[in-house]
Amino acid sequence: MNVKTYQHINLEYMDLMADGDDTMKKVMLEMLITELPEEVEKMRTLLQCSDWKELRSVSHKMKSTLAFVGNTEMTNTNKEIETIANDESGLEQLPTLQDTLEKLTNKVMIELKEEMLRL
Repeated sequence: MNVKTYQHINLEYMDLMADGDDTMKKVMLEMLITELPEEVEKMRTLLQCSDWKELRSVSHKMKSTLAFVGNTEMTNTNKEIETIANDESGLEQLPTLQDTLEKLTNKVMIELKEEMLRL
């Protein structure tokens, strides 16, 4: 099967975990396509409610999900959100970081869905 190169995702880790099993890869992609937008939306809500502890928790949980996406900018943005929410320092940066995360999620989702259609 030919490998497609994407601009916003790198599925090497997912391919490694799926070990050549397209059915497994499909399951993993379905999980990402469902959970990623939900988690990012949850983070937006927590930011608006100033629930830093829960924002940190959701951001922390998302680290493992983002490993499968393979978008360094998204991973780093999420890491910054987690650190700021944990330290409760630099909170004024959170809206911009959240906006970046949401924009990247939109781009990533297009490519994840495209990959899903290829399987």
